[in-house]
Amino acid sequence: MTKRKIIIDTDPGIDDTYAIIAALSYAGFDVLGITVVAGNVGLEPCVNNALGIVKLMDADCKVYPGAEGSLNQLREESGYELKTTVHGESGLGSVTLTPDLTKKSDTHAVDFILETVKAHPDEVEIISLGPMTNLALAIEKDRNTMKQVKTIWSMGGGVHLGNRTPVAEFNYWFDPEAVKETYDLGEDIEINMIGLDITHQTQITLDDLFFLRTECGEIGQILSRIAEHYQDMYWKFIKQTGVIIHDLVAVMTAIDPTLTDKFDILVGVNLQIETEGICKGQTVVQKHQSLFAEAGLAKNANVYMDIDPIAFKKAFMKLCFPEAYDDYRRYILKEKHG
Repeated sequence: MTKRKIIIDTDPGIDDTYAIIAALSYAGFDVLGITVVAGNVGLEPCVNNALGIVKLMDADCKVYPGAEGSLNQLREESGYELKTTVHGESGLGSVTLTPDLTKKSDTHAVDFILETVKAHPDEVEIISLGPMTNLALAIEKDRNTMKQVKTIWSMGGGVHLGNRTPVAEFNYWFDPEAVKETYDLGEDIEINMIGLDITHQTQITLDDLFFLRTECGEIGQILSRIAEHYQDMYWKFIKQTGVIIHDLVAVMTAIDPTLTDKFDILVGVNLQIETEGICKGQTVVQKHQSLFAEAGLAKNANVYMDIDPIAFKKAFMKLCFPEAYDDYRRYILKEKHG
């Protein structure tokens, strides 16, 4: 099998942790490195969480610290300002992973991205699970090299939904200027948006979390434990049991795009983002090419809109916990074996 060359750009993060574990479990990925950006929490705890995940998975890749805040925060030298309780103070609820400090690189995330793409032109896929600040900084530093990225898979945005505000998803709200810069590259490379419209179809239930804790070993126990804080937040804010593991959807879709029917992908659309005001972070997707072409707007995105939620969860369980997969189908999904 020819492995796909992958960079994971992330701000771990409860749902990032699920996603990174899935990516590191997939034999078809060669994860060349994990680049880190501030977002769910500040840069330092995000880096430590990434180092902890690498140690947990005994992964042969390094972690590259990147942007300490959004583009505007960096330009104004104001530093990381977001105060949020969604992921807890550490980013992983009440869980603390032991970081493998030997896997922390002195190379900045932006430099690693550019060096890697130069070494493997038109081969590297970037899975973006957090704010797109590192990607935008790389574009600003060397746009021609970033034109040689094969694909970007981005968890962020939404056509009809928001979660940080009524119209804006968190990752894109956190640094909309970076989103704009990145999608401006969409004329030259493939960018796939995995937004809230698709992720909100994939609820991980309390039964799923119970099964992870009791039947899926150390990793399953950790995933279940970190989701406890997430569950508390979901109940507090929207009175929902179970959780949405947004970033996992992006990774599983990158692994197997057929989880989404091809007719439920908006291919070659125009995506724009609002960078200020009450609608800051809102993505505006124009589907009708005749209209946006007439306005001189580019095809710069593919937007995934639908997914088979059961197929998604089965794919995740089979990938990460194959020894428990049959029991999951039988006792949690209640599938009959014929």
